[in-house]
Amino acid sequence: MAYNIKISGNGDIAPGEYGEIKVSGSTRIEGAVRCESLSCSGSLRAAGELTCSGEVKVSGSFKGAAGLTAGELKVAGSASLEGEVAAEGEMKVAGSLDCLRVRAGELKVAGVLNASSAEAEEAKISGRIKLEGLLNAEKLEIILASTSSVGSIGGSSISVYRPDMGRRSPRLPLLSSLGHGDGRLLVEDCIEGDTIAIENVTARRVSGRVVAVGEGCKIDLLQYSEQVELHPDAQVGRCEQV
Repeated sequence: MAYNIKISGNGDIAPGEYGEIKVSGSTRIEGAVRCESLSCSGSLRAAGELTCSGEVKVSGSFKGAAGLTAGELKVAGSASLEGEVAAEGEMKVAGSLDCLRVRAGELKVAGVLNASSAEAEEAKISGRIKLEGLLNAEKLEIILASTSSVGSIGGSSISVYRPDMGRRSPRLPLLSSLGHGDGRLLVEDCIEGDTIAIENVTARRVSGRVVAVGEGCKIDLLQYSEQVELHPDAQVGRCEQV
């Protein structure tokens, strides 16, 4: 039977299987560990892969030399891992998360996320993200509180807009100014989706079935198959129906 571990001072955790792990002091995990839940409000270093069937909570500092797989993940402190971070359910980043890749059922970022790529069924970004590669989500909502950057974006429903003044998101096909703010999204390559509504976005190419390009956008090539709407102040190099 797996047993629980609670460390409030300094200590080490040997490789193996455990129930509940609680760390409020300074702890090192010596190798690969499986557990039912993990809570870190102190300092935790992991030398191996960490697999948790339930919830992982980080309100302190967590550094991992490998990856992390959890049922759910909540980061209110600082987490830095050299491998992939995956959550079957919700992954909520209110602090900072720096890792190789991100996979989640539902991704919510109100803090800072740095990774090579991120994939989720649904994603809502209101913090700051920096992704070298693809941000992919069936439903993606980005609220531009600050400047973020990604390599490319893919999804079905994609909304990128400034902090709103009473409306939650752009509603296609009508597009209006949604609020005020200096946040921007810099996309190195392209945005591809079904329905797309964007503001304050810079990208080489935007391609979708129904596309609304709002104020503050700078797009080299805009492609649409059914419907397009352009704000008078949007800068679009070329617009074509495909």
